[in-house]
Amino acid sequence: MQHAGMKRCLMFAAAAMLLFMTACSSANDGANGNKNSLANTTGKGNSDGAGNAVNTPAADPLGKYDPPVEVKTVRWLPPSLKFEKGDSMDNNIWYRSYEEELGIKLVNEWSVPQTQWQQKMNVTIASGDIPDILTVNANELKRLVDADMVEDLTDVFEQYASDKTKKVITNDGGNGMKASTFENKLLALPGVSFTGTGAQMLWIRQDWLKKLNLAEPKTMDDVYRIAEAFANQDPDGNGQKDTIGLGGINKDLNSLMGFFESFHAYPGRWVKEDSGLVYGDVQPGLKPALQKLQEMFKAGLIDPEFAVKDQAKAYELIASNKTGMFYSGEGAVWWPLTDHYKKEKSDWKPYPLISFDDQPASTSGSVPVSNYYVVRKGFEHPEALVKLLNFAVEKQYGPEGRLDAYWYGGANKEINVSAYAAVIISDPLELINIHRGVQESVDAGKYMDNPIADVKHHYDLYQLWLSGKFADSNEEGQAWSSYKWAGPEGGMNVVSDYVKDNRYLVDEYSGPSTPTMTAKKSTLDKMKQEVFTKIIMGQSDIGEFDKFFADWKKFGGDDITTEVNEWYKAKQ
Repeated sequence: MQHAGMKRCLMFAAAAMLLFMTACSSANDGANGNKNSLANTTGKGNSDGAGNAVNTPAADPLGKYDPPVEVKTVRWLPPSLKFEKGDSMDNNIWYRSYEEELGIKLVNEWSVPQTQWQQKMNVTIASGDIPDILTVNANELKRLVDADMVEDLTDVFEQYASDKTKKVITNDGGNGMKASTFENKLLALPGVSFTGTGAQMLWIRQDWLKKLNLAEPKTMDDVYRIAEAFANQDPDGNGQKDTIGLGGINKDLNSLMGFFESFHAYPGRWVKEDSGLVYGDVQPGLKPALQKLQEMFKAGLIDPEFAVKDQAKAYELIASNKTGMFYSGEGAVWWPLTDHYKKEKSDWKPYPLISFDDQPASTSGSVPVSNYYVVRKGFEHPEALVKLLNFAVEKQYGPEGRLDAYWYGGANKEINVSAYAAVIISDPLELINIHRGVQESVDAGKYMDNPIADVKHHYDLYQLWLSGKFADSNEEGQAWSSYKWAGPEGGMNVVSDYVKDNRYLVDEYSGPSTPTMTAKKSTLDKMKQEVFTKIIMGQSDIGEFDKFFADWKKFGGDDITTEVNEWYKAKQ
């Protein structure tokens, strides 16, 4: 069984990714749900004694209402959701604790399967009759703000948020709070999540480097030479020319993000320049990057069938020992590398991005906000949302944080109890701080007390790896993975250095889908993928990039850029 500490990290990373992908998909169709959704009541007052004037809130961040107040909300139910015997989404440890510890009786006015959430939310918002507390994505937040349907939380957040909550929610550099602020009013609380997940790095098989007597890469020319050697010098030792240099490339080209970033280009991101925000799909650095990829493709250094493969298929080249180098995030150690290590004992190492010129290479990521929490305008107890958030932060990062009862249930801890929480955020710096805590203990030669429980879990696994004494291959794989994730030369070390050295760029746009995005972005994205793929495969000359640039501007890109910059200026 995988270590409980790592399961926590993976659970939150997976939840954050799920919420992010759901929000992204809804950006084009105008509606979206979130696994930690909240909501209920309407533009009317509270019902049945819920939060009336006599229910004066206690002044402290976790103060209990006496008598209790009723706060209505709505939820969606993911298909994987399970409950302990007798529990439900209406009755579970989180909801019982809300009432017992905070005096907040949280009532689900309705709950629906995840597949029905968007339709139900669209109807709810269109009716103008929303719950007391609600979880929304960026598009839905904009609709509610424009309709003047949400409460100003500026004062109640300042008054009721605990110091710990204020620290955690701004550990993304304040980007989430900025995205939640409209005309100097805090109209939502951002559901912040981990910073740096997906930050790109170059993973290289160390056993192949040693076998071919190759030095670690220092320049992009070194990267090309390693790719040539991996493709042409039989690193797998089977006597056949059946390996490629750079693998893991899929048809969507998002697996080439790290390669493009080495050329100071950031497809899919909005980047700040002197002229304002510019879109990464049309940055000049893409042209030399595409030119080099075309050369590598013609030389047989990358998968000739990448254009028809999804990510799982692309990663099969790794599993079958046909490539020794690929770009990905720190999470690659868990997939696809853990299973590959257990099978082949292959040794992989992550390297920070290498620049193609004399300027340091940076990686990029989206604003780490999965969702937004809002309060219905006119609700008598807007501070209840802040108290619920304080409660979740305390259960994670307080003195008794991460008690299993609030995170895992079932005989084998297979039940994700945290999915029941109505309001929850993750410290954007948590994963980085896990690595830094492990590093502190490594430097000290012993475990150093750390408020993050997972630090000890990973330090113990690090020591287990160094000992070389494993009960079985699963334990060995677990120890290796933790070593390569949290250790001094692991993936999170690369991410930590990016953040420390200001080489982690955050997408400057975190707003809703603009009108032109909604109408034309999917067409522009399809055009980009087709043009870039043809250039890489040599079916189009590199000059086609210039035509793409002009067409992108003409067919909606300029209008999108104008809309994005209007949003950006309004946020300053």
